Amino acid sequence: MNSAPAPGWRLKSSAVELQFPTFVMSRQYEGVDDLNRRLAELMLRLEKETRNASAGTSTIGGFQTDNSLFSRSEPEIFTLNEMIGKALEEYIPRLFEVETPAKPPNLKINLWGWGINMREGDVNTQPVHPNAKVSGTYYIAIPPMTPEQQNQLKPEGAIVFTDPRPRAHMNRIPNQTSEITMPPKPGQMILFPSYYEHFVLPFRGSGVRTCIAFNAQF
Repeated sequence: MNSAPAPGWRLKSSAVELQFPTFVMSRQYEGVDDLNRRLAELMLRLEKETRNASAGTSTIGGFQTDNSLFSRSEPEIFTLNEMIGKALEEYIPRLFEVETPAKPPNLKINLWGWGINMREGDVNTQPVHPNAKVSGTYYIAIPPMTPEQQNQLKPEGAIVFTDPRPRAHMNRIPNQTSEITMPPKPGQMILFPSYYEHFVLPFRGSGVRTCIAFNAQF
């Protein structure tokens, strides 16, 4: 009886690694109820007193300030600006770890932001941030939802990130995840690379969904 021939090969090593990951930071703050109240009041006042700058943007049906919001002198704007600066100080070095072999020298960050009020049926379509490296959002007020709305696969008013790899959509594997949904909470800040495409789901119900979006260039 002849035995099976021995294989002519053998495994030396095997490794699986992540390549080109998308790095997202989510921060939840506490003790910000008063800050959020003052920011929400400011946004409602700006909606009455200033021009709606949403035309030509991804904000459909809502109110959006211009991009100079952080130049205002209100203490609540100063506080939020400081919070974003601290978040960027932590996020950007981590981003460099996965994206570059070394941190660029003499890094100077240029930050700008705008506020958005949205009501029932308003949407934020898939925006682009071509002149920025890092983008983010701070959530001030989220209208209450019913348990049924909260338990949806894609909760209303949530931010949805889409797979940034265009070729991954050409021949998808079964049940491939191509979108990641993050239901926001008041006092939450999310930072992500500006190339990371995203949009906001519309919501039903009373109240105003208020957030402040920002970009950072360096």
